[in-house]
Amino acid sequence: MNALFLSLLLASGQANGPVLHSTDVKTDASDPLTEKFADALRSAIPHARHMKPWSGDEADDLYLTILWPVNEDGKRFSYAVDLMKKTGDMVTPDRLASLTGTCRTKEIEPCAADVVAKADKRAGD
Repeated sequence: MNALFLSLLLASGQANGPVLHSTDVKTDASDPLTEKFADALRSAIPHARHMKPWSGDEADDLYLTILWPVNEDGKRFSYAVDLMKKTGDMVTPDRLASLTGTCRTKEIEPCAADVVAKADKRAGD
């Protein structure tokens, strides 16, 4: 029975673990806080289960897009990030998730890790 189960796992690809999607972070903003948030997102990607950092040597099939510069309001900032998947035509990517929220400015790394964790759940769907 165990051999049958193992062969089924191997056939379905589940025995090798989850698929890792090469993932990049993109933004057009150049302000320091948005750049820091983008760097924090990149730093969080290696801890994801279904994503790996884009190396530059291979095509990225997923990317996190910071939609506009993060808006700092006192000790907090707001963000909007889309998880996008490249399509075959490379013209119209699929939006897998839209992630918005606010975080404390001094907690930018844990905030980015939370954003990546939410995106990772969608990447595994």
